[in-house]
Parts: sequence; C-alpha cells; structure tokens
Amino acid sequence: MRTASPRQRGFTLVEMLVTIAIAALLGVMVVPNLIDMVDSGKTSVLINKFPQDVAWARNQAVTTQQTVSMTLSNSGCDWQTTVNGNVIAEHSMTSASTLYPGVQCQITNPPSGGALTFDSQGFINAAPTITVTAKQGQTWTLQVLASGSVILNANTAS
Repeated sequence: MRTASPRQRGFTLVEMLVTIAIAALLGVMVVPNLIDMVDSGKTSVLINKFPQDVAWARNQAVTTQQTVSMTLSNSGCDWQTTVNGNVIAEHSMTSASTLYPGVQCQITNPPSGGALTFDSQGFINAAPTITVTAKQGQTWTLQVLASGSVILNANTAS
C-alpha cells in the first residue's frame, strides 16, 4: 500500500522570476534618485563648511590679535586658511573637485589676491559673493559681509 506523498513546499521558477523582475524594476527607478540625493547631501556639507571656516578664521583673528587669511581659489570651491603664514588644514578645503564632483563655484567681487584677510577686529578687506551650483542644478549663494559673517541666501536655494 502506498501512502500519499506530502505536498512539496517552495517557489516555482515562474514565481521566482516574477519576483526578481519586480525587484529589478524597483531598483532601476530608485537608484538614480538615491545617487542624486547623496550628491545633494555632499554639496550641503560643502555649503555648511565654508561659513564655519570663515567664522573660525574671524574668531581666531579677534582672540589672538593676529592676521588670519583665507585664500579662495579661482573656482571658489577651494580655500586655504593661514595664520601668520601657517596653513590650518582642518579649516581649509583643498580637494573640493575630488570630494564633490560636479560642483561648480563662481566668485563675484573677488578680494584682491583672492584672499579674505581678517584684521584684529574681525573685519575683512573685501566682501565677495560665492555662487555654488550642484551637479543636479541646485544653486546656493553665499555672501560674505565685511563683518566676516556669511549669509546663505535662502531665496536662491532650490
């Protein structure tokens, strides 16, 4: 006498292929948006680092009564902070094109020699405006005031 074999459990090949196809379609739709979101987050880091470094340079000039300079590159995305000729690496950005690919910066009203020089009262010699454009087309405007403050123009952020 034969006993009925128990029903086998599992997925059929067709069910597995349908599941993989749906997962692949979702991946194709989600990955480009995820990459854009990560790039936008990186650009936000750059946008926030510049005002922090300017504030540090201003505070350093006021508290130590020494001249502090921030030399802006022609592209505007790199800067180098120096105190009495010594480079302060943690308050400089020297590889923005590598860290933030596709980000472009433009300086309007650049300071002479490309350097923001803070005097012992925290004032600078020029008041440039830096426009940062991300790879996705987002634009931010950073305006450096003569007092050494940086204003992020929220009206131009998109």
